[in-house]
Amino acid sequence: MTPLKIICILLILLGGGQGGDIILFADDHYKSSGEVLLNASAVNPALAPGDRILKVSLANQGGIKELIPVSSSGSAGDILMEIKEEMNSSRAMEIRAALEPAGPINVTSAPQYIAALPAGEAKQLQFNLSIDQRASGWYDLPLRVEYVRQVDVSVSDGQAFPLLQPADQSLNLRLYISEDGGDLRIAGVQSDLHPGGSGALLIVVENIGEESLSNCSARLLVAPPFHAIEPDCSLGDLAPGKMALASFRVGVDEDASLDRYQLGLSLSSEEMDLVLPLQISLRGSGRLSLHRALPFIAPLALLAILILLAAAVIIPGRQKLLYGRKRKIRRL
Repeated sequence: MTPLKIICILLILLGGGQGGDIILFADDHYKSSGEVLLNASAVNPALAPGDRILKVSLANQGGIKELIPVSSSGSAGDILMEIKEEMNSSRAMEIRAALEPAGPINVTSAPQYIAALPAGEAKQLQFNLSIDQRASGWYDLPLRVEYVRQVDVSVSDGQAFPLLQPADQSLNLRLYISEDGGDLRIAGVQSDLHPGGSGALLIVVENIGEESLSNCSARLLVAPPFHAIEPDCSLGDLAPGKMALASFRVGVDEDASLDRYQLGLSLSSEEMDLVLPLQISLRGSGRLSLHRALPFIAPLALLAILILLAAAVIIPGRQKLLYGRKRKIRRL
């Protein structure tokens, strides 16, 4: 390693690699202007007291802003390889996510680890919680995320030398804790939601109390992979034993798995406020996306090619045989 390269690395370490700084190796060909931007949201934001599982979606919303040419000297292979390697500047690596307790909510599981999270992708974390029976209302849980990012890379003789730097972010998860039951309950749920589409989510709400509730309304609480297109619904007045239908339009990310998800339904009236958890499952759309269809398309394509090749060999042979018979018949 040249003295100038060593000086560059020392300057990076001393300067801390603050955002906006352009950090260069002495023999750089390209420099990417990119960032890691992590965001966390609760997949099931409404929980009841007791031992619960909290699912968290951790997304990297960063990206590459610009690829800056520095030097054109060097082999074409090294230059192309460095362009590819520079794209990793927006990738979070060696992620350690630790959820911290808050108030009546105690975290009973260890920190979670993710090997790498490229820009534009999200992965799910899972934490065990112990929630005090007297807990009620909204709570903020800190999520401390530590990771490593690439601030620059040098390529020489077909070998990449990345310069990595530790970083961290403090994120916040907002949860609502409420007791099961109350004067309102969810009597039924129906949906036609599937990955990559949007559809209706129908929820039947029933007043099981002894008093009438005035001006009731419902709000759907969602987190990725769900997106509430129409999150609010008016239910009107609910007398004891009366039911009302809350209808929501919801979009689903294309990469969502066919799994069970827990959402939250916030119910309000002039007399009370309540958040109830609800579970829904995604169904298949009945259509195959291209990457899911490839395992089925490839064998069919190969079979079609074999049939065409066989036809090309067999059919000309039959034509030649018939032609020979025709000439023989004429001679007779």
